[in-house]
Amino acid sequence: MSTPPLPGKGLSVKTDQELHDDLAVMMAAGMTASAAVKHAVSLIASAYRQAWAAGAVPKGEQPRIIAYQVGRYAPGDTASEAGMPAPHQRR
Repeated sequence: MSTPPLPGKGLSVKTDQELHDDLAVMMAAGMTASAAVKHAVSLIASAYRQAWAAGAVPKGEQPRIIAYQVGRYAPGDTASEAGMPAPHQRR
């Protein structure tokens, strides 16, 4: 296992077609590429933490994520207004 870059350091990821297409979807919602990557990693890391905490998967193993839940949209709503933490916040 390697370690993540220190806070403030850059992260380099080669963009393949799948990542390009996925970023295009998230950026269509007004995010920058950097914000989209941070948000996606935050969501998946949260799922890992919850799976490990619940004992569904041994800590250190990759959970198989099979579902997600999306709140209903109301014009003017943002994730923070809906009571959802920003991607960088931890529960």
